[in-house]
Amino acid sequence: MKTMRIWIWSLVFGILATVIIYGGFLSNFSTPAATSENAGETEENKDEASKGLTELEEEIVKERTFNNPMYEVSEGMRAISIKVEVDQGVSGYVTPGSFVDIIAYATTRDEQTKKEYKSAVLILQNKKVLSSGKSSDNEEEALHYGTVTLEVTPREGVMLSLAAKDKDGFYLMLRNSSDTGVEEGVIEETREVLKEDNPE
Repeated sequence: MKTMRIWIWSLVFGILATVIIYGGFLSNFSTPAATSENAGETEENKDEASKGLTELEEEIVKERTFNNPMYEVSEGMRAISIKVEVDQGVSGYVTPGSFVDIIAYATTRDEQTKKEYKSAVLILQNKKVLSSGKSSDNEEEALHYGTVTLEVTPREGVMLSLAAKDKDGFYLMLRNSSDTGVEEGVIEETREVLKEDNPE
C-alpha cells in the first residue's frame, strides 16, 4: 500500500514537471517570433510614415510655382548664377535659351611701379542661358535682371565660382543662335589704368 502511494506521488510529480518544462519551452519559443513580428510591423510603420512624408514633400514641390521659370538643366550639367549689371548683361537682351560667351575682368597693381592694370579674359564660350533674373521676378522685373543662370559642366562651375570671387565682375557676349564655334587658345587683353592728375 505504501509502495503504491509512493508510485502515485511520483507519477503526479513527473506529470507536473513535464507540464512546467513544456510550458517554459513554448514560452521561450513564441517570444522571439512575437518580437520579430512586432519588429516587422514597426519597420512597416516607419516605411509607411517615410513614404507619406516623401509624398507630402513632393506635393509641396508641385504646388510651388515660379514667376520667372528656368529651363530644365540637361543631364550631366549644372546650373550656376552670376551677377551682372544691365550693360554687362547685353542691356537686357539675354533671355532663357540664349547662348553667351563670358568675359571676366580684374584689376591688378604693380607694386614696383605703382601702376594699375585692367585685364579682361574670355573664360567660357557658347554657354546656354537657363534663366535671367530671380525666380520671384515678374515679367517686367526679369527684363532688368541682375543675375543670369547658366548651364555649365561641374568643372566649369567651379572655375566660374572662383572667378566670381577673384575678379571684378563679368561681361556677357550674346551669340547668334546658329553659331556654335569656339575660339581656340587664351583670349586676353590687359591695359594700364590711366589716372588723371587732380587739379590743384
